[in-house]
Amino acid sequence: MTELSYDDWLIHLFDHPDNQPEWYFSLDHKFIEVSPSCLVGHVLRLFEAPALLITRFSDQQIASGLKYLIDNGCGGDLRLSGHSSVSDEARLALAERIDRVYAQIFAARCTPALGHLSEVPDQPLNMLCYMWWDIICLDPTGSTKADRLFHEALIEAMGRSLALPHAACQEGALHGLGHWGDAAPTRAEALIDAYLAENRAARPELVAYAKAARGGCIL
Repeated sequence: MTELSYDDWLIHLFDHPDNQPEWYFSLDHKFIEVSPSCLVGHVLRLFEAPALLITRFSDQQIASGLKYLIDNGCGGDLRLSGHSSVSDEARLALAERIDRVYAQIFAARCTPALGHLSEVPDQPLNMLCYMWWDIICLDPTGSTKADRLFHEALIEAMGRSLALPHAACQEGALHGLGHWGDAAPTRAEALIDAYLAENRAARPELVAYAKAARGGCIL
């Protein structure tokens, strides 16, 4: 197990050629295993100010690196945040910062295309914005007080993303609330109800999507 410095960890995740977007599937790629505490420390630092990625890496590099981080099908290192050696406080801090990826990266770089309508822009971050809460390797189950606080914090993070005046970010947040709503159903429904009542949909198609998400009937 390797303890990478923060900068080396960023290079490991993001410094790959644009023409190799799925570098994590290459037989030549060397996976580096880091400890749960090291990984979570680096993720917390990244999620504190994720906009810094835009100054160092291309949109494709950012999309590929973030997908590797959150998706079990590609790497899913974020799953280590659920390890018993990671404190409840660190997990809660992660949940409280995670929506900054939406506010500082997706809102800045994504087009207003909608994934559930199969609109496919020439922007690699859009699909990740749409699918973020669908593919993320965090566990929505668990019945301890710490689990409940963690899940509630994630729902609030989705709510903050839903408040962004950006169609793709709103869609991603609604997608998340539709899938994760059972973790805090009353609050998830309230967030969607407020979104609809305040006419905040950045595109009219999102009204129907929000109503579907409220009932958990979303793709």
